[in-house]
Amino acid sequence: MPSAPPSTTAEILATGTIDPAFAAALESEPIPAGTSYSLADLKQQSASALASLQQRLSASRPPDITETQHFISLRDNYPSRIIICHSTSALESTTPAPLIVLFHGGGHCVGHPENELPLARELASAHSAIVICASYRLAPEFPFPFSICDAWETLEFAASESRKSNSAILPRCTDARTGFIVGGTSSGANLAASLAHLARDHNLFPPLTGQFLCAGSYISNMNVPAKYKDQYLSFEQNRNAPMLDEATFKMFREAFKPDLSSKLYASFDQHHPLDEGMRSVRHGHLGVAPAYFQVCGMDMFRDDGLIYERVLREECGVSTRLDLYAGWGHGWWSLSPELEMSRKRMSDAVDGVGWLLDEGKKKDGC
Repeated sequence: MPSAPPSTTAEILATGTIDPAFAAALESEPIPAGTSYSLADLKQQSASALASLQQRLSASRPPDITETQHFISLRDNYPSRIIICHSTSALESTTPAPLIVLFHGGGHCVGHPENELPLARELASAHSAIVICASYRLAPEFPFPFSICDAWETLEFAASESRKSNSAILPRCTDARTGFIVGGTSSGANLAASLAHLARDHNLFPPLTGQFLCAGSYISNMNVPAKYKDQYLSFEQNRNAPMLDEATFKMFREAFKPDLSSKLYASFDQHHPLDEGMRSVRHGHLGVAPAYFQVCGMDMFRDDGLIYERVLREECGVSTRLDLYAGWGHGWWSLSPELEMSRKRMSDAVDGVGWLLDEGKKKDGC
């Protein structure tokens, strides 16, 4: 069942108290503080681990799942790598299949499309979906706004390919009109939230029918709109939390160099003219696709998700669903996939995306 959003300050703060199972996992495998490594260390570790990650994923790929790698050309002829995941039966199917585009996390600085493949496989199996695991250029070599520009072009490409009856890379059954979801984890969710607004503003066709926002940042901690400041508690409460602490966050942000006031980075405030002087951000979010949130209680970004979900639901009339993991750190499942709560998080993600697909059908009157 989805989580009931906490309604009081005490309830919100209580979600930052560590869960005993998470505490035990950290005791058996401690996570170093962000002050003990550099971005260069993380990038080297990420690059050197890719080959073994690909080997493990290849060995564990279910026999009924097909995965293909492609390179798509972006605006400056940059070859951006994507992985397309779907059931093997989709190659012969005539039943329209929804399209899902996922963006990986890593602070806009590290990460690979492979990071989203375990979820992509589950979504392809459970929902007969065609899933694109996308990449984007990374900081510091490619600072803001490279990642969002690359992500937008990738989403436009996915929409365009889905309209073709003879796409060279998507199965013929792909039909984004039956469901078109953008999603991501951490910085990937940051991108997905911005893409949902760009898709609305630029009349993406087919239109998005849902957004999956997992442990993302949507509000700049330095530019929290006044109306919501008293609800924005997690950045301070969880500044020394495991998985993602303030030192690591600052390291990523200094490399990424975002415009902290830009709606392409902090999508919560769209700077809509009708919101000026109104204290709310309501008008900036009207008409975006239904949103499914996953929020971690011991996460600096916890209140980004809780506030954004509440605004969409209460102020904008946007359908939302929330799963809140009280006492668990930012993206803990990536390091401890074997934990019971990690398996639950995956199951919740599959169910949440299923809810998004159902919401899209309701909107179309199906």
